[in-house]
Amino acid sequence: MYEGSCLCGSVKYRVGETIAEIECCHCLTCRKAHASAFSMGVTIARESFTLISGADLLKEIESSAAKFRVFCGNCGSHLYAYRTAAPSTLRLRPACLDTDLSGFSIKHTYCENRLSL
Repeated sequence: MYEGSCLCGSVKYRVGETIAEIECCHCLTCRKAHASAFSMGVTIARESFTLISGADLLKEIESSAAKFRVFCGNCGSHLYAYRTAAPSTLRLRPACLDTDLSGFSIKHTYCENRLSL
């Protein structure tokens, strides 16, 4: 089990499934959504996600057709995303986990869009 929170600590959640691999996406949409060189994500079962606090602060934006990104309305931390076509899953943003991420394996996607840093 994992716990996570937004930057300001107002939104807290729990994930009740094991995460083995984190994907780092280098596509332009993810880079813009995260204001970073890439985004980190992991697909989890929606039923394994429990919101502990801050439900009233959650905001969302439809970033592409039928894909919604959910973030804290106070601090702006992007917490997860979901697609209406896949109601049983969430795309968790593992950088907000209160867990050491160094033990997870990493997979890079859309590397053709990777920035030369």
